Amino acid sequence: MAKLTILLADNSMDKFYHGLVLAIGGKSLNWDVKFFVTSQAVILFTREMKGKSKLRMGFFARTFINFQMKRMNVPDTSKLLIEAIKEGVDFYVDEAGLKLAGFSKSDLLDGIKLSDTISFLEEAKTSDVVVTL
Repeated sequence: MAKLTILLADNSMDKFYHGLVLAIGGKSLNWDVKFFVTSQAVILFTREMKGKSKLRMGFFARTFINFQMKRMNVPDTSKLLIEAIKEGVDFYVDEAGLKLAGFSKSDLLDGIKLSDTISFLEEAKTSDVVVTL
């Protein structure tokens, strides 16, 4: 079985969205998918944010993008995250990044695990494909 490891270190919508699309695509190919999250992106996996990323653009641009996604029936990141978890993507949040963001393990969404740098490096070493966003 092929193995895909994804590292997300940014909380921008486009990187988070594409990471989720890659993860779901990997699962549809029956790959083993590990999705590691560090830095600012850890907040996306907390109960407070629930997979809703912050767009780095002005109000009108953000409103237009959200409108276009709904019009074209493109699922938002929170729906993709739920789908990825259901499909069996393994999500790992960097414990140090979580603490720096002011959150604890109890703040994480169900099914999200804690990890560290060594865990990511061990997975990346044995992966067929590694993607960083």
